[in-house]
Amino acid sequence: MTDDERGLMMLERSIYEAQAMLEKEQTFRPFALLLDTEGNIERLENSVENVQDAYMALYEEIRLCVEERSIDIVVLLSDVSMPQNIGEEGIESGIRVHLEERSQQHKKIAGRYIYVPYQLQRLAGEEQIHAKLFAPSAVSFPSEFLKEDQSGR
Repeated sequence: MTDDERGLMMLERSIYEAQAMLEKEQTFRPFALLLDTEGNIERLENSVENVQDAYMALYEEIRLCVEERSIDIVVLLSDVSMPQNIGEEGIESGIRVHLEERSQQHKKIAGRYIYVPYQLQRLAGEEQIHAKLFAPSAVSFPSEFLKEDQSGR
């Protein structure tokens, strides 16, 4: 599997997990998936009550994991209000994926936020909620977790 395929696999997996949680709970708590150099995927989550504090605790836990182990891909997801200039008109909720890949660290702007707008819908005659996902939008920024000088880890 190429680096791009691995990144896409992690992105898809994390978004599908968030979508499943949205359909079950109509929201989701921040969580992360880490892919190490051996191909193992680790899920990080916590039970910190305040969602913003939970996100920041995960952020710090990811930093520690990257310092201690050889991590190739980081995805950190949160349930957000969509920025006004991104996404579908009238869609206020979104999944924000913070994606970093070690294979992209040679680029000046290697990190990305991928915003996936969504809308919770109940189909006529059905009791189950469906999370309809819309086209994603990406915003690039310098890496925060995976730095080029850590490539030997």
